[in-house]
Amino acid sequence: MGNYLHYLEESTNTVRSNKKKGNIILIAAYLVIWATAILVFWFFTEGSDAMGYSLMFLWILLPAATFFFSAAMGKNRCWGRWSWLAPIPFGILYMLGEYATFSAANMAAFSKINPPHWEMIPIGGAISAAGLAIGWAVSLMGRGKKEG
Repeated sequence: MGNYLHYLEESTNTVRSNKKKGNIILIAAYLVIWATAILVFWFFTEGSDAMGYSLMFLWILLPAATFFFSAAMGKNRCWGRWSWLAPIPFGILYMLGEYATFSAANMAAFSKINPPHWEMIPIGGAISAAGLAIGWAVSLMGRGKKEG
């Protein structure tokens, strides 16, 4: 009996460890995409690329990544109820995507400090919350099939 309890404890610890690694990988992957979007702006675009960059990264890639990673967090139930706080940092990063690119370039060009566009935080947060809700719904449907 003692060996079996030791085995259960080890396997439970392994599952927890793998879940934590998965959560960290999920966050790191999003941050890599976000940082890549910023780096592309500063190192690979010119003034004539502004519209294409804005459409591709700020209107398509970052919102899609925010939605996808939030949905994955919801489906995997990364932090239980605490995951519903995730829209806050996702919203902040969405706002910082624009602030670290176009606003920063404008500030550098005109030697003045512009305030961030705070209204972008709820937009990014809403995208994240929608992804979380869909992920949780998928998770609940999956649990219903397993139990039924």
